[in-house]
Amino acid sequence: MIKITLFVFIGIFSFSQSQDRFMPNLPMGEYRTVFEKIHLCESIKNQSLLANFYFDKKTSSETVLRGNLTFLIPFDDTLTIDLNLESWGSTGGWIPNSNVYVTKKACSTLKKLGGNAWNTAMKGFNIPSTTCPISVGEYITSGLDLKKFEDHGFPKIYFYGKYKLVFKIKTTENKIVACVYLEISLLRPWETKI
Repeated sequence: MIKITLFVFIGIFSFSQSQDRFMPNLPMGEYRTVFEKIHLCESIKNQSLLANFYFDKKTSSETVLRGNLTFLIPFDDTLTIDLNLESWGSTGGWIPNSNVYVTKKACSTLKKLGGNAWNTAMKGFNIPSTTCPISVGEYITSGLDLKKFEDHGFPKIYFYGKYKLVFKIKTTENKIVACVYLEISLLRPWETKI
């Protein structure tokens, strides 16, 4: 009788412990995005597609994107996207070309990569249509919840760490018409930012 009671007690104890989530420390996997900083490339002058953004922390768990987009030229498929993902090195400093993506048809490609986040951004900036091209004008947002940007078309599994995305839009003559830096951290779903 004592042995049966002991086994029942051990079974209940081990069952209660097994409900803790298994949290492996793998180098890559599904991630949660933490947006750190966003700003224009200061070295690029006379940009035709201007993005004046900033992050506004409403609460400890909610951050929104505020600002405006000013398009002096239409954002269409004659433009090219140049994405360069830099990773934060283990000894410090940015390491360029962690991932490079250059493609034509900027508007259509960004719409595809954006996934549902594209529609959220178009609605948040009061852009009349979610289709390409986006016409000349100024588009303002009073605040977009950054958690809604996690529903994108980028790969859902990637290496954890800190990254800087250098996002450039170029003309067919290779002139840069827009340039934005975005610093993010890709964390394990259960991690909290330190």
